[in-house]
Amino acid sequence: MSDRSLAPVEGARAGAWIGPRLGGEFGSVTTHVPRGFGAYARVFHPASDSELNSVRWNQIAESYGKVAHRRMQWQAINDVSDPVGDPLLGEMNLDELDVLCKILARHTVDPASCFFGLCEIWAWVDEMPLAEKQMPRLELPLERNYVVLQGPLAAISKISDGVSRHPPSAIWPADHSWFVLSEVDFDSTLVGGSRELIKVLVGSPELEVWQVEPTDSLVADADKINAVNRDS
Repeated sequence: MSDRSLAPVEGARAGAWIGPRLGGEFGSVTTHVPRGFGAYARVFHPASDSELNSVRWNQIAESYGKVAHRRMQWQAINDVSDPVGDPLLGEMNLDELDVLCKILARHTVDPASCFFGLCEIWAWVDEMPLAEKQMPRLELPLERNYVVLQGPLAAISKISDGVSRHPPSAIWPADHSWFVLSEVDFDSTLVGGSRELIKVLVGSPELEVWQVEPTDSLVADADKINAVNRDS
């Protein structure tokens, strides 16, 4: 462990509240983020242009005459011949994650006590120190197992710097006032929290965020507004 403010904990215990609150149709928001929050949001991971500048999904949708909406899917709004780089899968870029965490810190009682779930599917766990590897995992549906660390929300940047090659996939505070998940197969991040928190996220000029419904699907063919026709 490169930072003493972060400590490995028993994932099964720290995340015991999560599994019982997951459920719904396959691919829906609440199969990934616990039910019971006041509202939910989807943070779109930006694409990138040829000069590696961030490009928002709504810009891509507009450029191809598509409709930007909360359930839009990348392959439904983007032309495959376009040189725009695809959004990151399974994680936010660090700049946007920092923005998100600064907002989250204002919506929990104690931002100094948060949990970070590092998903084993990234296959870097064998490189972690022995103390982390031996800790009981948080096991969630779809065979998503997590090594869990505890520490201040402000220490999140140190995780990808010295503990893992990737930012945490799951983040939540000790008071369970919100929950963040970057599912490894998704090109957007989900947040559950209070209505006030979601309103602030949607209004952030530094993030592309849409409020979503708990039952909204995020599977690849969930965009029923923008037709996908790759044969034309």
